[in-house]
Amino acid sequence: MMRRRSLLATLGVGLAAPALGQEAWPSRPVRIVVPFPPGGTVDFLGRLTAAWLQEATGQSFIVENRSGAGGNIGATAAARAQPDGYVLLMGSPGTQAINAHLYPNPGYDGIADFAPISLVAELPNLLAAHPSLGVHDVAGLVALSKQRRLAYGETSIGGSTHLTAELFRLQAGIEGEHVTYRGSAPMLGDLLPGRVAWGVDNLPSILPHIRSGALIAIGVSSRTRWSGAPEIAAIAETLPGYEVTAWFGLLAPKATPEPVIAACNAALVRMLATPAAARRLAELGATPIPGTPEAYRAHILAEHAKWGGVIRQAGIRLE
Repeated sequence: MMRRRSLLATLGVGLAAPALGQEAWPSRPVRIVVPFPPGGTVDFLGRLTAAWLQEATGQSFIVENRSGAGGNIGATAAARAQPDGYVLLMGSPGTQAINAHLYPNPGYDGIADFAPISLVAELPNLLAAHPSLGVHDVAGLVALSKQRRLAYGETSIGGSTHLTAELFRLQAGIEGEHVTYRGSAPMLGDLLPGRVAWGVDNLPSILPHIRSGALIAIGVSSRTRWSGAPEIAAIAETLPGYEVTAWFGLLAPKATPEPVIAACNAALVRMLATPAAARRLAELGATPIPGTPEAYRAHILAEHAKWGGVIRQAGIRLE
Protein backbone atom coordinates (compact mmCIF):
# COMPACT_ATOMS: atom_id res chain seq x y z
CA MET A 1 0.00 0.00 0.00
CA MET A 2 2.82 2.40 0.88
CA ARG A 3 4.57 1.66 -2.40
CA ARG A 4 1.36 2.38 -4.37
CA ARG A 5 0.79 5.64 -2.51
CA SER A 6 4.38 6.74 -3.16
CA LEU A 7 4.00 6.00 -6.87
CA LEU A 8 0.75 7.95 -7.09
CA ALA A 9 2.28 10.87 -5.25
CA THR A 10 5.16 10.87 -7.72
CA LEU A 11 2.65 10.93 -10.61
CA GLY A 12 0.86 13.88 -9.05
CA VAL A 13 -2.35 11.93 -8.40
CA GLY A 14 -3.25 12.48 -4.76
CA LEU A 15 -5.45 10.22 -2.71
CA ALA A 16 -8.00 11.77 -0.40
CA ALA A 17 -6.43 12.46 2.95
CA PRO A 18 -8.24 10.35 5.54
CA ALA A 19 -9.99 11.86 8.50
CA LEU A 20 -9.25 10.40 11.92
CA GLY A 21 -10.31 6.76 11.90
CA GLN A 22 -10.98 6.67 8.14
CA GLU A 23 -9.07 5.07 5.28
CA ALA A 24 -7.77 7.05 2.31
CA TRP A 25 -10.01 7.09 -0.75
CA PRO A 26 -10.31 4.82 -2.66
CA SER A 27 -9.63 1.90 -0.33
CA ARG A 28 -12.17 -0.43 -1.98
CA PRO A 29 -13.87 -0.78 -5.38
CA VAL A 30 -15.86 2.22 -6.67
CA ARG A 31 -19.09 1.89 -8.70
CA ILE A 32 -19.82 4.29 -11.56
CA VAL A 33 -23.54 4.30 -12.34
CA VAL A 34 -24.28 4.65 -16.06
CA PRO A 35 -28.00 5.51 -16.30
CA PHE A 36 -28.38 4.07 -19.82
CA PRO A 37 -28.04 0.60 -21.38
CA PRO A 38 -24.71 -0.90 -22.50
CA GLY A 39 -23.50 0.00 -25.97
CA GLY A 40 -24.28 3.71 -26.07
CA THR A 41 -22.01 6.72 -25.72
CA VAL A 42 -22.63 7.24 -21.98
CA ASP A 43 -21.68 3.59 -21.48
CA PHE A 44 -18.55 3.91 -23.65
CA LEU A 45 -17.39 6.99 -21.77
CA GLY A 46 -18.32 5.54 -18.40
CA ARG A 47 -16.15 2.50 -19.08
CA LEU A 48 -13.26 4.62 -20.33
CA THR A 49 -13.53 6.81 -17.23
CA ALA A 50 -13.54 3.73 -15.01
CA ALA A 51 -10.43 2.38 -16.73
CA TRP A 52 -8.60 5.70 -16.44
CA LEU A 53 -9.42 6.09 -12.75
CA GLN A 54 -8.41 2.51 -12.08
CA GLU A 55 -5.07 3.14 -13.78
CA ALA A 56 -4.57 6.37 -11.85
CA THR A 57 -5.46 5.05 -8.39
CA GLY A 58 -4.72 1.33 -8.52
CA GLN A 59 -8.24 0.58 -7.26
CA SER A 60 -11.09 -1.12 -9.12
CA PHE A 61 -13.79 1.07 -10.74
CA ILE A 62 -16.83 -0.90 -11.87
CA VAL A 63 -19.55 0.32 -14.27
CA GLU A 64 -23.14 -0.44 -13.28
CA ASN A 65 -25.78 0.11 -15.97
CA ARG A 66 -29.12 1.19 -14.45
CA SER A 67 -31.28 2.38 -17.32
CA GLY A 68 -34.84 3.60 -17.63
CA ALA A 69 -36.98 6.75 -17.62
CA GLY A 70 -34.54 8.81 -19.66
CA GLY A 71 -31.74 8.21 -17.17
CA ASN A 72 -33.85 9.07 -14.11
CA ILE A 73 -33.68 5.60 -12.54
CA GLY A 74 -29.89 5.43 -12.48
CA ALA A 75 -29.48 9.09 -11.52
CA THR A 76 -31.91 8.68 -8.63
CA ALA A 77 -30.04 5.63 -7.37
CA ALA A 78 -26.74 7.51 -7.48
CA ALA A 79 -28.21 10.58 -5.78
CA ARG A 80 -29.49 8.43 -2.90
CA ALA A 81 -26.24 6.49 -2.45
CA GLN A 82 -24.04 6.91 0.58
CA PRO A 83 -21.97 10.09 0.01
CA ASP A 84 -18.61 8.48 0.63
CA GLY A 85 -17.12 8.46 -2.88
CA TYR A 86 -17.83 4.79 -3.62
CA VAL A 87 -20.85 5.40 -5.87
CA LEU A 88 -20.46 7.95 -8.68
CA LEU A 89 -22.65 8.94 -11.64
CA MET A 90 -21.78 9.40 -15.31
CA GLY A 91 -23.96 12.42 -16.02
CA SER A 92 -25.23 13.81 -19.31
CA PRO A 93 -27.35 16.76 -20.48
CA GLY A 94 -30.50 14.72 -19.98
CA THR A 95 -29.87 13.66 -16.40
CA GLN A 96 -28.35 16.90 -15.14
CA ALA A 97 -29.99 19.71 -17.15
CA ILE A 98 -32.98 18.60 -19.22
CA ASN A 99 -35.08 16.02 -17.37
CA ALA A 100 -36.12 18.52 -14.71
CA HIS A 101 -38.00 20.44 -17.44
CA LEU A 102 -39.72 17.36 -18.86
CA TYR A 103 -40.64 15.11 -15.94
CA PRO A 104 -43.04 16.23 -13.19
CA ASN A 105 -40.99 14.25 -10.67
CA PRO A 106 -37.68 12.82 -11.95
CA GLY A 107 -36.92 11.49 -8.47
CA TYR A 108 -33.84 13.66 -7.94
CA ASP A 109 -32.52 17.17 -8.54
CA GLY A 110 -29.74 17.23 -11.14
CA ILE A 111 -28.18 20.30 -9.55
CA ALA A 112 -28.89 20.16 -5.80
CA ASP A 113 -28.43 16.40 -5.30
CA PHE A 114 -24.93 16.09 -6.78
CA ALA A 115 -21.39 17.27 -6.24
CA PRO A 116 -19.75 17.72 -9.67
CA ILE A 117 -16.26 16.23 -10.09
CA SER A 118 -15.25 17.06 -13.66
CA LEU A 119 -16.53 17.17 -17.19
CA VAL A 120 -15.04 14.35 -19.25
CA ALA A 121 -15.87 14.89 -22.92
CA GLU A 122 -18.21 16.52 -25.41
CA LEU A 123 -19.27 15.52 -28.90
CA PRO A 124 -21.86 16.26 -31.56
CA ASN A 125 -24.86 14.13 -32.33
CA LEU A 126 -25.34 12.73 -35.81
CA LEU A 127 -28.54 12.58 -37.84
CA ALA A 128 -28.54 9.57 -40.17
CA ALA A 129 -30.99 8.15 -42.69
CA HIS A 130 -31.64 4.70 -44.07
CA PRO A 131 -30.18 4.29 -47.60
CA SER A 132 -33.57 3.26 -49.00
CA LEU A 133 -34.76 6.87 -48.66
CA GLY A 134 -32.37 7.99 -51.37
CA VAL A 135 -31.43 11.20 -49.55
CA HIS A 136 -27.90 12.35 -48.72
CA ASP A 137 -28.24 15.75 -47.07
CA VAL A 138 -30.46 17.96 -44.94
CA ALA A 139 -32.21 19.55 -47.91
CA GLY A 140 -33.09 16.17 -49.37
CA LEU A 141 -34.44 14.81 -46.09
CA VAL A 142 -36.51 17.95 -45.49
CA ALA A 143 -37.97 17.82 -48.99
CA LEU A 144 -38.91 14.15 -48.64
CA SER A 145 -40.38 14.73 -45.17
CA LYS A 146 -42.68 17.37 -46.62
CA GLN A 147 -43.93 14.87 -49.19
CA ARG A 148 -44.73 12.09 -46.72
CA ARG A 149 -44.72 11.55 -42.98
CA LEU A 150 -41.57 9.63 -42.01
CA ALA A 151 -40.88 7.71 -38.82
CA TYR A 152 -37.82 8.92 -36.91
CA GLY A 153 -36.11 7.77 -33.74
CA GLU A 154 -33.76 8.93 -31.00
CA THR A 155 -32.00 7.20 -28.14
CA SER A 156 -33.04 8.96 -24.94
CA ILE A 157 -36.31 10.72 -24.32
CA GLY A 158 -35.52 14.13 -22.91
CA GLY A 159 -31.81 13.77 -23.71
CA SER A 160 -29.64 15.56 -26.23
CA THR A 161 -30.59 13.17 -29.05
CA HIS A 162 -34.28 13.86 -28.40
CA LEU A 163 -33.69 17.61 -28.60
CA THR A 164 -31.52 17.18 -31.68
CA ALA A 165 -34.37 15.40 -33.47
CA GLU A 166 -37.12 17.73 -32.27
CA LEU A 167 -35.22 20.94 -33.00
CA PHE A 168 -34.39 19.61 -36.45
CA ARG A 169 -38.06 18.89 -37.09
CA LEU A 170 -39.18 22.27 -35.74
CA GLN A 171 -36.57 24.35 -37.57
CA ALA A 172 -37.11 22.43 -40.81
CA GLY A 173 -40.89 22.81 -40.53
CA ILE A 174 -41.63 19.12 -40.96
CA GLU A 175 -43.77 16.54 -39.18
CA GLY A 176 -43.12 12.86 -38.57
CA GLU A 177 -43.83 9.80 -36.49
CA HIS A 178 -41.65 10.13 -33.39
CA VAL A 179 -40.35 6.89 -31.86
CA THR A 180 -38.26 7.02 -28.71
CA TYR A 181 -35.94 4.26 -27.50
CA ARG A 182 -34.15 3.34 -24.29
CA GLY A 183 -30.66 3.52 -25.73
CA SER A 184 -28.59 3.23 -28.89
CA ALA A 185 -28.90 -0.51 -29.43
CA PRO A 186 -32.71 -0.64 -29.70
CA MET A 187 -32.85 2.50 -31.85
CA LEU A 188 -30.22 1.16 -34.25
CA GLY A 189 -32.07 -2.16 -34.22
CA ASP A 190 -34.93 -0.38 -36.01
CA LEU A 191 -32.94 2.16 -38.06
CA LEU A 192 -30.50 -0.31 -39.65
CA PRO A 193 -33.24 -2.46 -41.25
CA GLY A 194 -35.25 0.64 -42.17
CA ARG A 195 -38.16 0.27 -39.76
CA VAL A 196 -37.62 3.97 -38.99
CA ALA A 197 -36.53 6.30 -41.80
CA TRP A 198 -34.05 8.46 -39.94
CA GLY A 199 -32.62 8.74 -36.47
CA VAL A 200 -30.29 10.61 -34.15
CA ASP A 201 -27.58 9.20 -31.92
CA ASN A 202 -24.37 10.39 -30.29
CA LEU A 203 -21.68 10.35 -32.95
CA PRO A 204 -19.53 7.52 -31.47
CA SER A 205 -22.44 5.07 -31.43
CA ILE A 206 -23.63 5.65 -34.98
CA LEU A 207 -20.43 6.56 -36.85
CA PRO A 208 -19.33 2.94 -37.48
CA HIS A 209 -22.59 2.34 -39.37
CA ILE A 210 -21.92 5.42 -41.51
CA ARG A 211 -18.43 4.23 -42.33
CA SER A 212 -19.70 0.75 -43.20
CA GLY A 213 -22.28 2.20 -45.59
CA ALA A 214 -25.21 0.79 -43.63
CA LEU A 215 -26.54 4.31 -42.97
CA ILE A 216 -26.27 7.70 -44.70
CA ALA A 217 -24.92 10.67 -42.73
CA ILE A 218 -27.23 13.66 -43.04
CA GLY A 219 -25.51 16.09 -40.69
CA VAL A 220 -23.78 16.68 -37.35
CA SER A 221 -25.49 18.75 -34.69
CA SER A 222 -22.49 20.94 -33.82
CA ARG A 223 -22.24 24.50 -35.15
CA THR A 224 -19.46 23.48 -37.56
CA ARG A 225 -18.27 20.24 -39.12
CA TRP A 226 -16.48 17.70 -36.95
CA SER A 227 -12.76 17.53 -37.72
CA GLY A 228 -12.73 13.73 -37.61
CA ALA A 229 -15.17 13.48 -40.54
CA PRO A 230 -15.12 16.82 -42.38
CA GLU A 231 -17.04 15.31 -45.28
CA ILE A 232 -20.19 15.25 -43.09
CA ALA A 233 -21.96 18.60 -43.23
CA ALA A 234 -23.20 20.43 -40.18
CA ILE A 235 -26.99 20.72 -39.98
CA ALA A 236 -26.43 24.44 -39.37
CA GLU A 237 -25.14 24.82 -42.93
CA THR A 238 -28.75 24.36 -44.09
CA LEU A 239 -30.60 25.43 -40.93
CA PRO A 240 -28.70 28.51 -39.64
CA GLY A 241 -28.35 28.76 -35.87
CA TYR A 242 -28.93 25.06 -35.29
CA GLU A 243 -26.68 23.57 -32.58
CA VAL A 244 -26.87 20.77 -30.02
CA THR A 245 -23.78 19.36 -28.30
CA ALA A 246 -23.73 16.35 -26.00
CA TRP A 247 -21.47 16.44 -22.95
CA PHE A 248 -20.67 13.96 -20.22
CA GLY A 249 -19.12 14.25 -16.78
CA LEU A 250 -18.58 12.53 -13.45
CA LEU A 251 -20.53 13.44 -10.31
CA ALA A 252 -20.86 12.24 -6.73
CA PRO A 253 -23.83 12.39 -4.35
CA LYS A 254 -24.12 15.71 -2.51
CA ALA A 255 -22.27 15.87 0.84
CA THR A 256 -19.45 13.69 -0.50
CA PRO A 257 -16.35 14.89 1.40
CA GLU A 258 -14.36 17.58 -0.38
CA PRO A 259 -11.07 15.64 -0.15
CA VAL A 260 -12.70 12.77 -2.06
CA ILE A 261 -13.99 15.14 -4.76
CA ALA A 262 -10.56 16.76 -5.04
CA ALA A 263 -8.72 13.44 -5.26
CA CYS A 264 -11.08 12.05 -7.91
CA ASN A 265 -10.89 15.29 -9.89
CA ALA A 266 -7.08 15.30 -9.80
CA ALA A 267 -6.86 11.70 -10.98
CA LEU A 268 -9.40 12.15 -13.77
CA VAL A 269 -8.05 15.48 -15.03
CA ARG A 270 -4.53 14.07 -15.13
CA MET A 271 -5.62 11.04 -17.15
CA LEU A 272 -7.70 13.15 -19.57
CA ALA A 273 -4.62 15.30 -20.27
CA THR A 274 -2.65 12.34 -21.63
CA PRO A 275 -2.15 11.92 -25.38
CA ALA A 276 -3.52 8.37 -25.12
CA ALA A 277 -6.84 9.62 -23.71
CA ALA A 278 -7.09 12.32 -26.38
CA ARG A 279 -6.48 9.74 -29.13
CA ARG A 280 -9.03 7.31 -27.70
CA LEU A 281 -11.69 9.99 -27.41
CA ALA A 282 -10.94 11.25 -30.93
CA GLU A 283 -11.59 7.73 -32.23
CA LEU A 284 -15.07 8.04 -30.71
CA GLY A 285 -15.66 11.51 -32.15
CA ALA A 286 -15.27 13.14 -28.74
CA THR A 287 -13.09 15.92 -27.32
CA PRO A 288 -11.76 15.85 -23.73
CA ILE A 289 -12.95 18.80 -21.61
CA PRO A 290 -11.57 18.25 -18.10
CA GLY A 291 -11.90 21.01 -15.54
CA THR A 292 -12.68 21.94 -11.98
CA PRO A 293 -15.78 20.94 -10.03
CA GLU A 294 -16.78 24.62 -10.01
CA ALA A 295 -16.53 24.85 -13.79
CA TYR A 296 -18.65 21.72 -14.19
CA ARG A 297 -21.32 23.12 -11.86
CA ALA A 298 -21.42 26.38 -13.83
CA HIS A 299 -21.78 24.40 -17.05
CA ILE A 300 -24.72 22.42 -15.67
CA LEU A 301 -26.44 25.63 -14.50
CA ALA A 302 -25.99 27.24 -17.93
CA GLU A 303 -27.29 24.15 -19.76
CA HIS A 304 -30.25 23.89 -17.37
CA ALA A 305 -31.28 27.45 -18.18
CA LYS A 306 -30.65 27.10 -21.93
CA TRP A 307 -32.62 23.90 -22.46
CA GLY A 308 -35.42 24.95 -20.16
CA GLY A 309 -35.98 27.94 -22.43
CA VAL A 310 -35.77 25.87 -25.61
CA ILE A 311 -38.18 23.23 -24.30
CA ARG A 312 -40.75 25.85 -23.30
CA GLN A 313 -40.41 27.73 -26.58
CA ALA A 314 -40.63 24.58 -28.71
CA GLY A 315 -43.48 23.16 -26.65
CA ILE A 316 -41.73 19.80 -26.26
CA ARG A 317 -43.74 17.44 -24.08
CA LEU A 318 -43.28 13.84 -23.05
CA GLU A 319 -45.77 11.55 -24.76
